[in-house]
Amino acid sequence: MNNEHDFHDVHANRAIDAETASRAVDILRSPQAGYSSVDETDSAIAPLEHVLAATPDGPLRTTILSNLGLIRMARFQLTAARADLDSAIACLREALASREPYGSHPALSATIPNLISALHTRAEFTGEWDDLDEAIAWGREAVVRVRPGLPQRAAALASLSSALRIRYERSRYPGDLTEAIDLGRQAAADLPPDHPRLGPALSNLGSALMASGLVHEAVGAYERALDRFRAAEDRGGTARTLNNLAGALAQAGRVAEALVAYEAALEAFRALGDSRGEDRVRHNLEVARVRMEPEAAHRLDGTPEAPAPPLM
Repeated sequence: MNNEHDFHDVHANRAIDAETASRAVDILRSPQAGYSSVDETDSAIAPLEHVLAATPDGPLRTTILSNLGLIRMARFQLTAARADLDSAIACLREALASREPYGSHPALSATIPNLISALHTRAEFTGEWDDLDEAIAWGREAVVRVRPGLPQRAAALASLSSALRIRYERSRYPGDLTEAIDLGRQAAADLPPDHPRLGPALSNLGSALMASGLVHEAVGAYERALDRFRAAEDRGGTARTLNNLAGALAQAGRVAEALVAYEAALEAFRALGDSRGEDRVRHNLEVARVRMEPEAAHRLDGTPEAPAPPLM
């Protein structure tokens, strides 16, 4: 996302003390470092805000704003506070207000999928669905403006795919689902194997395929997503994808395998201390067990209850 010239500009700014400058540079080098507490996010935000206040318009300011948006999104994941989400979106929008072409500065092309994801998140969090339409508009612009072959473009495709799938779930317009699947497949094919968005992109593709009735392909997408989340040591993504995979396996008639995946998901959510996720998986597990009992299935008039929607 960043370059050595940006780091030099931080150090060269006489309005910033050396300790703050060094700390800011460290954060700019690894903006997606894992944050496990609010204190950690605050210790990252403070020096960047200090540097931002002394930084004029230009590539460095764009980079700082983009990274602040990422870190404020991380803070939102910890606090679920609307103010954190609003601040993240404001930073990302300001970063994209740069007049530079998106392809000329890496921070700009990387910021687009982050803004799409943030708007998408706020739409679901608040029910203000205009944010989802804005996310889709940004995604369509990214497809046109970001150079083909860049991982940032593939990431924008993945974010656009996710937003379209969510809009389909609200509107039931089949064109949104068809486009979500096409873009999701393209994003999954174009993202590098170690890209941090590959796991979420594959998981979203699995959910879109499930909505379209392509259950067996969905199983494959979820299995790949699970491998990616485990490799990245993303415990939350692993837990959610195990639940999604189990639901797809059950729909595919592979109920015994679904039970194993549900048990693993239950343990994963329990280890996270996520009681809501644990309750959802427990319900799905009970439904899957009913499907394995012929007498119970007969009492349901041959129409087993569908599992709860996959967690995202």
